[in-house]
This record gives sequence, C-alpha cells and structure tokens, in this order.
Amino acid sequence: MKFTTKQTTAVLLASLLLASTLISCGSSGDNTPAVTEAQNNTAAVETEAAETEAVYPYETPDLNGYTLRVLSSGFLWDMYQEVDVTETNGEVLNDAVYNRNRKVESKLNCAFEETNLEVNDDPNTLNNQIKNMVLAGEDQYDVTYASIYLMPAMVTDGYFQNLLEIDGLNLKEAWWDSVVAENGTIEDHLYFVTSPMHLMPYDGAWALFFNETMMERNDMEKPYDLVREGKWTIDALLGYTKQIANMNGDASFEWNRDGNAVYGLSSHQFSPDKFILGTGEYFIERSDSGELQFAATDERFFNVVDKLLTLTTESTGYTIYGSNTDFDAETGGYMYIFESGRSMFLTAEIKGAQLLRNMEDTFGIVPYPKYDEDQTSYYSSFVNQCYFYTIPATAANLRETAIISDYTSFLSMQEVLPVYYGNVVEQKGLRNQDSIEMLDIVLSTKTVDLGILFGWTNTLLEAMRDKFFAGATDIASTVEKQQASIEKKMVKTVEAIQDAIANS
Repeated sequence: MKFTTKQTTAVLLASLLLASTLISCGSSGDNTPAVTEAQNNTAAVETEAAETEAVYPYETPDLNGYTLRVLSSGFLWDMYQEVDVTETNGEVLNDAVYNRNRKVESKLNCAFEETNLEVNDDPNTLNNQIKNMVLAGEDQYDVTYASIYLMPAMVTDGYFQNLLEIDGLNLKEAWWDSVVAENGTIEDHLYFVTSPMHLMPYDGAWALFFNETMMERNDMEKPYDLVREGKWTIDALLGYTKQIANMNGDASFEWNRDGNAVYGLSSHQFSPDKFILGTGEYFIERSDSGELQFAATDERFFNVVDKLLTLTTESTGYTIYGSNTDFDAETGGYMYIFESGRSMFLTAEIKGAQLLRNMEDTFGIVPYPKYDEDQTSYYSSFVNQCYFYTIPATAANLRETAIISDYTSFLSMQEVLPVYYGNVVEQKGLRNQDSIEMLDIVLSTKTVDLGILFGWTNTLLEAMRDKFFAGATDIASTVEKQQASIEKKMVKTVEAIQDAIANS
C-alpha cells in the first residue's frame, strides 16, 4: 500500500487563488484532471473564496499567557526557518509570519519565544542540542525542529513524544502533512510531522527547473502542457535531453568551464533518489496488513531503473553530475552549469528559484516526471535533512503546545502559504504564470520514504547513485546484495520502538 499526499483543501485553494490567480489545485489521486479542472473553474472558485472565510473548527481556549518555546535553526541552505519574528520589516513573508503569530497570541492569550540556533551548515548541531536537553531532563522547549535523517536514533531512543497521543494536535486535518504522518507512523507511534508553521519542507521541495529561453531558441515546446495532460514522463524528459546534448566541438562531455558542451540535465548527487520517488516507487512501503516491507524488488522498479540509467549516464551528455559547490564554475557546480546556459534542465529545491534571480535566461519549473502515462499522480520529495516538527520527551505542557501548534498551522495554511506562493516565489524567483501552477503540483504531492528517512537504505543509495551516473547495468545485483541488510536495520528500528513503548 503506497501513500500519497492529501488533496489541497478547497479553503487553501481559494486563499491561493486570491493571492495569485495563477495557482491551480493539486490532487493526491490523479493530479492531471485536477489541474485541468482548476484551470477551467478559476473564476468560480475566486468568487466563492471572496464570500467565504475559513473558520477554525476546534476550541480556542484562553491559555492564560502561556509562552510556546520553540527551537529551530537561524539559517540553513537559504531556506526559510523562522517560526516567529519579532517585528515587521516590509518583507512580505516576514510580515505574514509576524501577523500570523500576533493573531495566534491575541486569540489564545499566549506568546511565542523562539531560539534560532546557528548551525553553520550542520543540522546535527540542532539535533545535538535537543539530545543534550533531553538527556539532562530539562523542560527547555515545547517544540523542536529536528533532522530525523541525520540522527534517526533520536526516534528509537525516546527523545520525542508520540504525537498521536497528544490531544489538540489534529493531524488528519489539511494543515498537517498527512503523507508524513501516515508513512512515519510505526507501531501506532508518530514522532515527527510537518506543517506550514515551518516552511523548510516547502523551500526544500525538489523540482526540475528548465531554461525556457533555450527551448525557444531550439524551437522546442515547453513541457507545461505535458504536465497538465499527464504526459510528463521520463521518456518525455529524455526526448528533450537527447535533442539538446551536444559537445559543440569539445573532446568529450567532461566538464570544462571554458568549453562549449551543452548538457540535457545538470544533476545534484541526490537526484536519482528523487527520480525514483517521482515514479511512485518506494524502497520501503506497507503491506496490506500494515507491516513495513522492502519494496524495491518488482519488475516496475527495475523498469524505472533502466529508464533512469539512460537519462543519467554522464558519457551521453544527457546528464552531467554537477558539483555540490552550487555556483563554482571551476568544479562545475550544478547550479552554475544551469545558470550559465550550459544545461536545459536542473534538479534543485524550490529555494533555488531565489538563488537564480540573476540568471539572464527565463526559467520555469515542472515536477519530477512519471514513469509512464498510466501513473495517476506526480510525486515530489523534499530535502533529506529537512527539519520536522517534534515535541521533546521532556516537554510537560502538552495541552498548551498542541493547541498553539494546531491553530498556528491552520492560520499558516490560510495566511502564510498564499504569501509564500503568490508573492515571494512569484515575484522574486519564478517568472511566469505556468510555473506558479506547476509549483502547486510539486508542493501538494510531497512524499517520503521511511527507508531514506531512517537511513536504512543509505548504503544502497550511495552505491546506486554512483552506478546511475556511470551507466552501470548491475543495479539489480546491488539491490539484491543490500536487501537482507536493509531488512535487518528495519526490524531493529521497529524493535527499538517497541522496547521504548514497553518501557515507557
């Protein structure tokens, strides 16, 4: 059984359309019809939105001045981290977060107190702070944002509360990410989730950027309609990369900052993982009885692998494995290759739109492609090191924490996300109406794989990434060799959670 993300609610869609009439509705079951329907009914939805204001359906009690203490990161990889800001400054997103929190404080008679820890590009700095606090038995923070991917033992060793047992966290509502909650639940325990209260899962969502100007120069159709029609597949992407890849007199496709070679796709090292998830394939999924199982064994998975090998093999020029030094010209930073017009496509997080503001050519985005047209939905993923909402084991004031967090997440969906979509991204990054529509598809179809999140598949993925870029053909044997080890890790994690439950 594979989980997809929830449908964007009618209320959120209405809010987004008010902020920017360019956004269409995503869907978990079948995105293509939903996008088309939203385009055809924009005017009606706008009219309805103007007449309807969403009402929070739960109690909003007086919390007698309780202060919600939040621990997050000050700055990481150009992604928005703040849960609270103390003053307005004219920046629309900053001011939307400020106004949201002041409304929460007024409604609930509470306050926010956020500590933004400087992590210096190392998210484990934040994890270690949480770990030390819990080990010391200190009730210092009510809400902590942790990178589970970097330290999954924090879950199994009992550093967090079971969110499913906390009254007031309405995790099945649209303002919480249901796919994270569903996939992250083990033995009826859930320790992490996401919501628009914290925007890193949005800035950190992966998409494909493409150079519209380059397409126009080469008389290529932009892929927006392919996405809308459900025809944006790996084969369709391959068609573009094959047409554009050209050594242009260079001796090979090896990177040379002074060379002339043009590539189909400039790739980040983690892009193979994102392509696999984009096809709806998972390394770990649930059986019909709800048990976790290794899933990278069926024919469709290896058909996906075969298609991706054709796309990612560096020697063909369809893909170049860019350096993680982003804009470094000498080493071929994956962002630099795209920004300089040397590749048609780029794999990057949404926050990349902000970093490409000085790019002369016009660019757009589309979701990661499907395996084939029979696939009913697009699937998107976010940065592995993403911070998740957690409540530390030492937190004592769970009622107040839950009420404030839930109401803040609700208001975030109503008042912060429309600003994020309609102003920040549209005006400062993405440059056309089509990309705003594509952005909604990307952000409304986020998914996660527990194998990646808990690190069970790290060794396998490292080996697979190298093989993808090298064009190796023995990935099936690599998967087979790793399966038993992954299953042992998975069982060990589940047993550790069971032990923690028994001893609690």
